[in-house]
Amino acid sequence: MNDLDTQSARRTVRRAARRLAEDAPKLVVGSADAYRTGLATRAADLRRAVLAAWLTGVPEHVIAADGGLSSAVVHEWICAGSPPAEPADGPG
Repeated sequence: MNDLDTQSARRTVRRAARRLAEDAPKLVVGSADAYRTGLATRAADLRRAVLAAWLTGVPEHVIAADGGLSSAVVHEWICAGSPPAEPADGPG
């Protein structure tokens, strides 16, 4: 992949991580189901972004730094392969 692809993938990881961090406090205001669904959706978005970044050639340690994740989590997600499906209720 080219450098533009990897930079875009890294931005997507950072954006997904930021959205998860920023939205978590907002989701607490709703019901417990809305909170769980919202967090699950944002975590799935981050996981998909991690996998996409790795597939474009971004090293695991760089993905971990971009996403504010541990290297172990990034490695686990990559080894798991396909990202999780979105919750039945769709994006939150």
